[in-house]
Amino acid sequence: MKRILTLLLVPALCLGLSAPALAAEFPDVPATYLFHQAIQDCVEKKILSGYDDGTFRPTEPVTRAQFCVMLVRAFYPGQDQAHAELKPAGWFLPSAAALNAKDIMFYGEKYWKDPSLMSISITRMDMAQFIANVMKEKGYTISDSAKAAAQGRIADYASIDGYYQDAVKTVFALGIITGYGDGTFGPHDTMTRGQGAVIIQRMAQCLSGSPESAVSAPEQPAAPTTLANGKAVTEENVLEIINGLRETYPENFDFSGGYPLGNSSPVRSATHPYPRAEDPKTHTSNLLGCGGWTTLVSDAVFTQNGFPPRKVELTEARPGDVLIMLDKDNRLVHVASILTHPQTDQKGCVSFTVSQASTRQQEIYRIYWDSPYTWTPGGTYHYDVYTRYPA
Repeated sequence: MKRILTLLLVPALCLGLSAPALAAEFPDVPATYLFHQAIQDCVEKKILSGYDDGTFRPTEPVTRAQFCVMLVRAFYPGQDQAHAELKPAGWFLPSAAALNAKDIMFYGEKYWKDPSLMSISITRMDMAQFIANVMKEKGYTISDSAKAAAQGRIADYASIDGYYQDAVKTVFALGIITGYGDGTFGPHDTMTRGQGAVIIQRMAQCLSGSPESAVSAPEQPAAPTTLANGKAVTEENVLEIINGLRETYPENFDFSGGYPLGNSSPVRSATHPYPRAEDPKTHTSNLLGCGGWTTLVSDAVFTQNGFPPRKVELTEARPGDVLIMLDKDNRLVHVASILTHPQTDQKGCVSFTVSQASTRQQEIYRIYWDSPYTWTPGGTYHYDVYTRYPA
């Protein structure tokens, strides 16, 4: 998921790439990828770019320094040139200084001039503070009532450090950040390159209107009526997307990197409430392992902004549905993505196939397709199924 001016891990490469390719050309940013359009927009505007190997690496974290450069390129183009003399001390310093001159930089001078401190991955709290400061500098202010309403939508508001609370309420009120699928903000989570592209896009969309109309920006994007590929919600079109995923994530694909956007998915509201069998005090991850893969598949099909999950019977499952394996105590054992219609035999056994991420006695999770599953009446495990097909 993407391409920042090179949001590179190696700062020296930051300004040395050739003209960026379109996002569609990145092998790790297929057209079905959740943030494809946002990434393409940022690449075309030369706000973000990719790596020398042709990849975008959308799941890699964004550092504080990189986000500063992104903001300047997007909203203060060329203003870093007034501070070019600082570049020998740090590739990002001209941009950081430009933000500081606009009273957007909230880190102290000794902090933002220290490459070791600015190379740390940026948290969502810090990201929110930068966004709020940019919007304020552009003339956008939010009323106390709008902030109060935004606060009511943030399930983990109490976990946000006091210094950042006003900024988080502001970005929620503006609709620039909408939170995760379970209503939380995740203040200490880090931002990925793909998410960075979406944030820049939403800021630009907000700034395209007048400051007076900003508060009317929707808290959530409009609910989609089509699948991620723009086609109607049919099983045929769902399978078309899934078959595309087979090519992107072939059998035995290394899935140790997980799906960093999983906590933002509506799928989280379905899988997260179940306690895990191995440790009932914990819950499944929508970022890593089997939960991360199942969430990725669901979002690749139904997008991340619509089609809320609802529970259905196993016999009613369809391709793309979320399968949750449970033990006799109703604790989660495994999560997978259903590929075929379940078939019931004369004994009442229900058989179907899934795609899944599994270790299979290995140290890392890998992707496996067409794995056969059967539910047997009175057996060790039973299954809950959640669909995102409209009712």
